[in-house]
Amino acid sequence: MGSWGTGLYSNDTSSDVRDMCNEVYPLLGIEEGTRVILHEYRDLIDGVIDHDYANFWYALSDWQWKHGILTDEIRDKTIDLLEAKIGIEEWEEDGSAQDVKKRLAVMDKLLCQLKMPQPLVKIPKPHISKPKHKAGDIIIFRTCSKEYTYAESVWNIDACGFTDFYTEKVANILPKNVLPPYEAYEKYMAILCVGSVKEQYSQYAPGIMEEHSLYAYYDYIGDRKPTQGDLMNCGFLPLNIRYSADGNDPGKNAWTYTFMLATQSFTKRENASETIIEKIRSVEEYSRFRILIERKCYDSEYAFAFELFDVFGTIFGEKVRLSLIGIELDNLLDADKTNPALRTPKEIKDLIANEQKRWQARVDALEKSKAYQNANEEERVRMLVSLGDDA
Repeated sequence: MGSWGTGLYSNDTSSDVRDMCNEVYPLLGIEEGTRVILHEYRDLIDGVIDHDYANFWYALSDWQWKHGILTDEIRDKTIDLLEAKIGIEEWEEDGSAQDVKKRLAVMDKLLCQLKMPQPLVKIPKPHISKPKHKAGDIIIFRTCSKEYTYAESVWNIDACGFTDFYTEKVANILPKNVLPPYEAYEKYMAILCVGSVKEQYSQYAPGIMEEHSLYAYYDYIGDRKPTQGDLMNCGFLPLNIRYSADGNDPGKNAWTYTFMLATQSFTKRENASETIIEKIRSVEEYSRFRILIERKCYDSEYAFAFELFDVFGTIFGEKVRLSLIGIELDNLLDADKTNPALRTPKEIKDLIANEQKRWQARVDALEKSKAYQNANEEERVRMLVSLGDDA
């Protein structure tokens, strides 16, 4: 498990334990919640006593103490680990002297905390999502300027990958990258709420469901705020669903017109990546979308994104790239128009396997070469990197 800082939760194990505590205790209560957490991490708990082992107990003890539910058994175990400085070896081996000092300070602070009386019991309430919008709500927004703090990572498309997800007819003529970059700063766009979907809130409490709004992206981008009339004459743009069935093999490759956004995408924040300008209620627009989509045969499953600019990148990445070879995405207005055909998951799997074989063959050939065998370690690394650049 990785660490990215010396803080108590600046590592995968501790942050995952904290997230699980925030999820299970509000749902299952103290006794059952602790049982589920210990069961979930049983392999780590029964394994080697190392920094991951220590990070688990440090995070669990800290969370329990701050919420007034720390048991004597877990407290004593964690105090023993802290007094023995278990876990500091990770920083002594891979960090600087300053990092070691900072991490020891973090551990000492937790040790002092655990020896103090804990606060009164206070378990947070579960944050079960409800639909943010109703079907027929139009949300008009304007993107940030180029002066935005994180402008380099929002509302722009530097390059597009995944050309091989299209059928060979299209993939063979698509450029690997979109150049010049496509930018959409200080532009008006809009999305339409087209319903909602219920999902299981937690794997640890199967009976509890949460509900999220679903949206469609208008085929509109401009310097002027669109009127409702403008949008009623617009079509909608598709996304490509690409995800894995088992963490490796492609399990889906299809066009869809609906997506789900994280609820926090619509919270009002200062200096946000976009500003919600207006919300318009129009049941007629929802009906129009349903009529347009139902005469097509696209996938009914929805895509998921955390932020609006993530959806923008997916949609406009396809739109801009395909436009380079004269293909327009289907915005649903033309009954006879369709999006480019896509490879099946099996075709993609076979393609990836063949590419991996070709790559391994190139690596094998390089490693057998005299130049590689006579090179030092640094030169060999350079050769391998160069091999990737030439691919």
